[in-house]
Amino acid sequence: MSLPLLLLILLVFSSYAQEYCPKEETLAKLKDYIARYYLWKHKIGELPEWKDESEAIAFLRSKGDRWTTITKLEDDRNWYSEAKMFGIGIRWDEDGTIVKVFENSPAQRIGLKPGDIIYSINGETDKSKWSIIIRNTPADIPIRLVIIKNGMFVEVEIFKDYFTVNPIEERRIIMLGNKKLGYVHLVNFTNPAVKGFADALWYFQEEGIDALIINLSNNSGGLISVAKAIADMLISGEGVMFYLEGSGNGISVYEFKKEKMLDKPIFVIVNKNTASAAELLASLLKRYAGAIVAGEPTVGKYVGSNMYFLNNCGLVLRLITFAMKLPDGSFVVGEKGLEPDCRAEKGNLEKALDCFKSVIAPESLSASP
Repeated sequence: MSLPLLLLILLVFSSYAQEYCPKEETLAKLKDYIARYYLWKHKIGELPEWKDESEAIAFLRSKGDRWTTITKLEDDRNWYSEAKMFGIGIRWDEDGTIVKVFENSPAQRIGLKPGDIIYSINGETDKSKWSIIIRNTPADIPIRLVIIKNGMFVEVEIFKDYFTVNPIEERRIIMLGNKKLGYVHLVNFTNPAVKGFADALWYFQEEGIDALIINLSNNSGGLISVAKAIADMLISGEGVMFYLEGSGNGISVYEFKKEKMLDKPIFVIVNKNTASAAELLASLLKRYAGAIVAGEPTVGKYVGSNMYFLNNCGLVLRLITFAMKLPDGSFVVGEKGLEPDCRAEKGNLEKALDCFKSVIAPESLSASP
């Protein structure tokens, strides 16, 4: 047999081996991971037989688990390491109005803009189903959106693709009375967020700010290590800052660092979409830095996940495996979320500023000696 022919056979065999992923083996691995590592395994009893992965997730949803997911390894790695998301690149509010179009996203390329109103996605008008429809549509199949644009109904087709979600959506200086406040909107806890947040703090220090506002509205979380790195820039101390407790009582402890980058009063903005690592950071800043929190009660996601390989075809399980706890053993937030010190509907910045002024006078916004 010639060498080129042998290489071709090996290549074909390798491709076949990578793509051949028996569903029975995938489901068996899924059950094994749940039985061994799932945080709430003691609550679900004997696992039933599932015909596919979607049935498994539906079963966990029926038990109250809102967060365990099955995704693709490539998507998972791209998101957490580079803040790259696979989708169409829009964020909408509860009325279906587009409030954010991400730069260089498929949505931006076809001309969608903030203020456009989504009427339907793939014929579905139920807004609660739109995210699932987008997630389940293959990359080579167009997603049909009916948009109300300038008062006219317009139908557009859009294909999913990768785009980058900059963790720092906005940073700027805000004047409150005669005080200078550094404002940063942090929208995810992917690896690039650490440098982006540090750069923002350096900029604020050069500007001589009197206080810091961190907007965590619509931040659904991310890596615990990133939240800890950001907390270390703003909090110092000794001993245990928080810890993670797994289903088998395995504990990972996170301790204080002794130095921080910024020593100024801190304000935090949250809303009903602030979750997980974002709730962790808000809770830590409130507890250890005396931060004042404005907005809405947060999601109440005091748990986190680990990733497990399901097969050689690229499927991975993001399984809820640990709870985030404070040194006294309490969860970082309760199931009803973090309760703000004062309310600001939807985490609106202008309302939050009014809220901050009602709690602390502008003339007192200087750091303690």
